Order: sequence, then structure tokens, then C-alpha cells
Amino acid sequence: MLTIVWNTAEIEQMRNEGRDSYTPYLLTMLNDLGLSYRVLNHEEWLQNQPGGVTIVAGRSTDPRWSSACLSYCEQGNALLVIGDVFGLDEVLGVTCTGRVREGWIDWANEGLSEGLRSSFHFFDAVCVESALKEVRMLGSILQLNGTACSEPAVSIRSIGPGTAALLTVDVMKTFCMIQQGVSVVRDGNPAADGSGAINDGILKTDDAAVLDWQRDREPVESGGVPFFLHPIVDEWRILLMRLLYQLHESVDAPLAQIWYWPNGIPAIGHISHDTDGNSAEHAQALLARLKEADIRSTWCIIMPGYDREINSMIESEEHEVALHFNSMEAEIPESRWSESDFRYQLSLLQEQFPNLTIVTNKNHYLRWEGDAAFYHWCERAGVKVEQSRGGTRQGNKGFLAGTCHPFTPIGSVHERNRPLDVLSLPTLAWDPPLPLRCTKQEAFALLDRATDVNGVAHFLFHPAMLIQNNDQVGSLLVDLVRYGATRGLAWWTAEQIWQWRSVRKQVTIQQELDADQKPKLVIVSDTALSGLTLLVSKEGQWQAWGDSTSSRMNLMKGCRTIERFGCLYTELILDIQKGRTEATCI
Repeated sequence: MLTIVWNTAEIEQMRNEGRDSYTPYLLTMLNDLGLSYRVLNHEEWLQNQPGGVTIVAGRSTDPRWSSACLSYCEQGNALLVIGDVFGLDEVLGVTCTGRVREGWIDWANEGLSEGLRSSFHFFDAVCVESALKEVRMLGSILQLNGTACSEPAVSIRSIGPGTAALLTVDVMKTFCMIQQGVSVVRDGNPAADGSGAINDGILKTDDAAVLDWQRDREPVESGGVPFFLHPIVDEWRILLMRLLYQLHESVDAPLAQIWYWPNGIPAIGHISHDTDGNSAEHAQALLARLKEADIRSTWCIIMPGYDREINSMIESEEHEVALHFNSMEAEIPESRWSESDFRYQLSLLQEQFPNLTIVTNKNHYLRWEGDAAFYHWCERAGVKVEQSRGGTRQGNKGFLAGTCHPFTPIGSVHERNRPLDVLSLPTLAWDPPLPLRCTKQEAFALLDRATDVNGVAHFLFHPAMLIQNNDQVGSLLVDLVRYGATRGLAWWTAEQIWQWRSVRKQVTIQQELDADQKPKLVIVSDTALSGLTLLVSKEGQWQAWGDSTSSRMNLMKGCRTIERFGCLYTELILDIQKGRTEATCI
């Protein structure tokens, strides 16, 4: 189990001053990775230093702090310091030279970044130089003005049998900035090449984007239109996981985590529809294509909605019904950017589907204003999945939010930057293979990249695009689903994604030693789960038993060696029961 040390007084002081504190988002990031942890303040850690790996994300004024951290490493443990040195210059073997507020990382094909392809855009990093010859420096910072620096992204120092490492980038702030962007109060700046003319007088989520038109985009084909092809946040997550894995290996500490998806699934595919126009003919054509593809999808229905016959067909074929909130002041009078109109439209949809619970929304034209206000509207209305993060132009499709994983947004500093009870599921592209929206090659490339980072390949298909253009859109939908299946994807609705995430976060995992000093995992869950997948860094064969199983039936469904995050794990697939399950290495 990881230990996290931070300074709660420092966090609260920042918030009392009206400044955002991103440090606690580290817990959300580790939860998403399925890692278990304990959180201590510096005094608690100094009194009882848990062995293994400790993440330092805050400063201490205690005069014992630096010497205690040095001793911790000398005893065969590892420290990972993130975003600053926090008074541990001598332990890390570095000297601070300043800060960079925004930039990129050039890894120069370092082993830590092998196979990763994004620009590694970041927000806020401490600049350090090596003060000792034995300190390894990985990656180098490229400043916003294009100036290359000698300062590294990672430093690693061996201290006897232990290790002290520094990740110079504030990855917590970087995640939040790229995922949520800035507050939308005006049109965003367009791309110079004309491929991202977002300054159209309509406020929307792509006006919030903080990624760079030049350094963060890339075309699929030579001479093609560049777009956000690489998931920067997701690759930062992989790099962080690799660093944690290496630190555990360096001090021979066990590492176990819960995989993203059940039954070892590598990634999820997701198809949604915005029903603009509510044409019955187009809806029927789409339903036929979905049946051919053999998937369930999420129908974001714009009010006033379809007629009863179409609604019955959508419901009977077990597709998810979601809202397509319209604030373009058209279609119906109650279509302003206001919470009251959002609630009114949601109530209209709910009346049409009284037997269903509406948990998902995507905004018409990806409309957005302000920062987190709309997430609050969703919270208060019981909407659990929000799909409006994405682009509206040819050149800003893809990973505009830096990620294809469902992420938890945070509130403003006025509510202590709390994690909100909503999942934001970015939309990657729409209506392939129409060239001005998303070509076939671009769609397949986005699916590949989403699979590379084990996230959700989310494509939007408008029913209004069916039948037109010789039914290219409907045909491509089927081809895309079938291609995803060859990559191992399971195609889920947004509701299924939310349901799995909800039960997964209720599971805790702890590592212990059994009576024979062999590794043992203790899994505790509030509910029975089929196909729960664990990753364990130690090789071996495992068996699992539930406390409530009178016959001592082995709950293990599968055990194999697999590569995840570029690291080798033993993958365990279990059908766990409610309560306690133990898995033992045999």
C-alpha cells in the first residue's frame, strides 16, 4: 500500500486565500489507477514511517524532516516527490533553479517513456539541477516560448538499498487543467491554419481547451489536417504508473492494483447519438445498423423528442436513453443556458420514458459556459455521466481534453476544489467517414490510441447522417465496432461505464503476508462482482477464497502474465463475493 504525505494546513491556506489547490486530486488519480493508499501528515509520518513507497506532495517545517527521509531510504524504502522538492534537496541530490509554469517534456526516447507518443504538455514544474554525480536525470523541459532547458522531468537517486525520486511536474494540476480547461467566458482562439475556427460566437467546451494548436496536434496522414491525436493526460498517467512500478521493484516492495475494466478487457468502445431533428426515418435506419453491429448505444435525445413508436423501439432494444440538453434557444422555448431549462428538458424526457432512469447527458453543440457550474446542475439533477467535453471542428477532434478515460471534475476553490459526483466522458469524434468531420483513417487511429491507453473510444453518430451520403456513416459504424472487437474492446453504454466505475470504487485491496510469509491479497467489496481483475507485480500462481464460501470454492477465473502500462504483471481475474476475499500466491 502506498503512503501519501502532504501538508493539510498548506492546502487550506491556499484555499482560504482564494487559490486552487490541486494536490488532493492525487487521490482521485490513484483511485482511477486502482491503487490503495493511506494519507498522513508530516508529523504522523515522522512518528511511524510505513515501509515500501511514500509519495511526498507537501512541505514540512519540522527540522527532522530531511534527515528522516534520508534514513527512510537508507533502510530500503523509496520516496517519490511530486511537483516540488519540499525541502528535500539534499535527499534528492538536486539544486532548485526556479519554476516553469507551462511547457512540454522531451524524453529523448528514455526507457521510462518507451512507446509513448504525446507531447507531454504540462502546467507547473520545479526546475532542478543535479548536485551529485550519481543522480540520474530523465527527460528535459521545453518552455512555452520554445526554449529547451537542461532541467529534467524526473530525477532518481539510489541511497543504499533505497531510492529517492523526483517528478518535477505538478501532474495533479496538469490533469485538472487539461481535462477541464479554463472557464468559458468568451470564444477561444482559433487555429492559425483555419482548421479550428472555434471563434464562432457560440460558447462551448472547446473554448475551454488549453492545449496548443501547433505542438499538441498531429495528422494521421502526410498532408492531412492535424488534430489532437495523442492522449496527453493518459500518457502522463502511464508514465506515473511506470515510475511507481519501478520504485516498488527497486526496493522489492509488492504492488497490487485493480484493473480499469472487468475480465481483463483492455479498453471500452462507446457509441452515442445526438438526435438533432428527431427524424423517425433516420432513427429506424440507425436502429437497424446497431442491430447489425450487435451493440447497445446511448441515445442523447433532444426535446421535444421522438414519437412514441420510436421511443418504444429504442427502449425495447435496450439502448440507453440520455438527454441532449439544448441551450441554443431553438426547438422549444425552454432552451436557454439555465439550470431551470436543463431541469425542464430532463423532466420532459423522463415523462416519455417513465420506466427508465436518465443518468447521461450531452449538450447540443457541446454548449458550455463558466467552469464547473454545469457539472453542479448535473449533480443536483442526478445525472451521473456528462459527455460534452470535445471539439466541434475538424482540427480539434480527438483528445482535446487530454484523455479518453472518464474523469472526475473538481469544483472551484470556493467549495474547496472538491471532487464532483459526476463522470465526464469526453467525445472523441463524430460521424466518420465524412471528411469534414472525421475520416475513416482518423476514426480507426483514434480507436487505436484509446485502446493503447486502455480508455474509452467514444464516437458520436448522428441519426441525421444516416441514409445520406450512400449510407457511408451507417456502414462505417458497423466496421468500426467490428474493428474494435478485433482489438479486444467491449462496447458499452455510458450507463454501463458509470455502473462499473461505481462498483469498482467500492472495492479495496490490501497486501499482507500469510502464515508462511507468502504474499496475500485481501479484497473487500460491498457487493459481489464478476470478473474483477487485479494486477500483481510479483510472479506466481494464485488461488482465491471467499469467507462466506462454505465449500471453499476457488473464486479464481484466470491467472496469466500480462503487460500493462509497459510493465509485467500477473493478472488475476476473480468472481468475488460481498465481504472479504483472500487471494494467496501458491
